[in-house]
Amino acid sequence: MNMFETLREFQRRPRPYERLTTALLWTDEHVSRKMLEFHLDAKSDIASRNHALIEKSVDWMAERFRLGPGSKVCDFGCGPGLYANRLAQKGAQVTGVDFSPRSIGHARGVAARQGLQVSYVCQDYLEFQSRQRFDLIAMIFCDFCALGPEQRRLMLAKFRDLLAPGGALLLDVFSPRLLAGMGEKCGYKYFPQGGFWAAGEHHVFRKACKYEAEMIFLDRYLILEEGRTREIFNWLQCFSPESLAGELAENGLAVAERYANVAGQAYDPAASEFAVVAQCRS
Repeated sequence: MNMFETLREFQRRPRPYERLTTALLWTDEHVSRKMLEFHLDAKSDIASRNHALIEKSVDWMAERFRLGPGSKVCDFGCGPGLYANRLAQKGAQVTGVDFSPRSIGHARGVAARQGLQVSYVCQDYLEFQSRQRFDLIAMIFCDFCALGPEQRRLMLAKFRDLLAPGGALLLDVFSPRLLAGMGEKCGYKYFPQGGFWAAGEHHVFRKACKYEAEMIFLDRYLILEEGRTREIFNWLQCFSPESLAGELAENGLAVAERYANVAGQAYDPAASEFAVVAQCRS
């Protein structure tokens, strides 16, 4: 495909979840290094919540779910262990799952230096299996919203099967308020000295698409380097409380509580995201 055809294809409006490229974002050698830098920036909300909010979240989670010695927790999409290691400090037995080798390597290093017993699994969490049953399963930073419909069904069925009797799922998602504030656009930028997407000279085309009926937003990137061309499809599914409850119910889970975030703050219908605690339906 020549450059004209490549750019014409890039301008085409894809069908929702026509292509999924999550692995390209999180496992690329250069991009994963930049993402880890964002994770570890205590004041940044780009790759993780800022660390002050993470501390509040862990304190609330430990109190709300009575986490301590004997409690089993699984953090899906754990990244560099910002929640998992802190939960282990509370005495919980924690498993962290993420498919970024760089993030998992950092998490393991911190756990080792602090003497924490955390089981880190470097694997696509869609493929994760365990004989353990967990008192708390967490998927934080709206990771659930990046998954396609089939992936979400697989994920929720996995959560249901991995929960211990009486166990809980903690999940945060984007709301329609986020979608309302986003618009369609197209842009281009040249990076002669390198940037987020590549260490060396590269070109980045960006196209944003909004699917109002489906409550989906797409950030699509075309990255051109000398000798390499990549496309990234960053899908974001937004949920109303009703639509999220419906997906959970279809997979044997029921919403028990609703919050503004995973720090347990009061639910705000005008906010751009919300969190739920769900349990297996009786």
